[in-house]
Amino acid sequence: MGSKPVLVVTTDGLDTVTLESALAGTQASITYLSDLTDLFDTLTYSAFHALVLPETADGQSGTDIAYGVRKLFPDLPVIVAGEDPAAVPDALDVTAVEPSAHLEDAVAAAVRDSLDAEPPAVAGRPPSPMETLLLSLFNELPDHLYAKDEQARHVLMGRGFNEPTDRLGLTDVEVPELADEHAKAALRDEMDVIEAETERIDVEEFLDLDATYVRTRKMPWYDAAGEIQGIVGHTQDITERRLREHAFRRQNERMVKVALVASHELRNELQIAYGRLEDLDDCDDTAAEIEESLSQISTIIDTVVELSTSDPNGPIQHDEIEQVPKQKHVWLSRLSREVWNTLAGSQASLTFDGDTRIVADQESTGLLLQILFQNALEHAGPSVTVTVGTTDDGFFVADDGPGIDVEPPERVFDAGHTAVAENTGFGLYVARRVAADQGWTLSMAESESGGARFDIGNVDCQE
Repeated sequence: MGSKPVLVVTTDGLDTVTLESALAGTQASITYLSDLTDLFDTLTYSAFHALVLPETADGQSGTDIAYGVRKLFPDLPVIVAGEDPAAVPDALDVTAVEPSAHLEDAVAAAVRDSLDAEPPAVAGRPPSPMETLLLSLFNELPDHLYAKDEQARHVLMGRGFNEPTDRLGLTDVEVPELADEHAKAALRDEMDVIEAETERIDVEEFLDLDATYVRTRKMPWYDAAGEIQGIVGHTQDITERRLREHAFRRQNERMVKVALVASHELRNELQIAYGRLEDLDDCDDTAAEIEESLSQISTIIDTVVELSTSDPNGPIQHDEIEQVPKQKHVWLSRLSREVWNTLAGSQASLTFDGDTRIVADQESTGLLLQILFQNALEHAGPSVTVTVGTTDDGFFVADDGPGIDVEPPERVFDAGHTAVAENTGFGLYVARRVAADQGWTLSMAESESGGARFDIGNVDCQE
């Protein structure tokens, strides 16, 4: 009779010499694995009849590791050495061996029981070319690939961003280093795919974890019967591109403000010129020529303002096609975090009162948030707390500053109005224009703490 290979992930808690002695006379042929990151490679490329995991390995729960293994090798017997059986979820089909003075003997007994069963269909045979191809893709692609099950728990991870085992068995909300609102949004996206509420997810987002910008795609993972059993995800680092876009957005905002300030001042001068022109004789040919020149200057000013506040990409060059903003589904918290990170110092803080997916042109909405955040930082100071929250028909941005003492409040949206001497007074004017371009409304009120609150309404939100 041939030997039956057994893979043992080693730690200091298991005496391998005693374990081998306890298995003497059986068909067990033990392979030891000290590097947990090689676990899935080893299980894929070699045949095994059983797997022994420690209670913890590299700071990770052996039960969580077993969770990922069982999803990809469903009939491979898994034994967790030194784990209280009561701590193992009922739905997880593994054998837990509680810690004792005779731990190795108890583990050996569990291994012997597993060897008496039929060899596992997947882990007990050499891999197919497709399996090795997919594993190579997970290991070698510089981006982050991962698979999650029907509960959105990690079962396989590539080497692109994380170690391939450090999140096994966990959903994103159970990963401590992820921001709470980011993790909740990610889990909700994934469950929408798993429950067939949406075909796939494609988002660009800022990761607070390591200050990178990523593009994430999530799509269904189908089993042999064509049923969805989880998701497959792909996350790509797009930091360099997003930083260029941020620089372009800031440059564009400066250009808009310069054009608006110039047009405002020129119109003031035009009013003076027109007033003086009325003192001249109406029949004077010179007066008529001056009036025509002033009219042309006014037209030029209108053109400059229109060009500076229109879409920088320009209109579509087909008469039969209307210009449509690049609208996508984006989580309000994700976009807010991304914009906030480019503006605020360490003293200021951003909090959230609810979250929602909005259908929006991401760049335009980013500019709108940038202006509102800047307004809070300028009026309330560097230690301001800004809250972004949801409403029945959109969202709001509020601060805990002194508020804006203006009567009527709508004056804050007038071109050139400012309470800060060095400001141009065109920020909120531009913000209202940006909101209106997407069919939204922008209004101001007092926040609960007495600061300023801006409500953005008529927004297409998806709860």
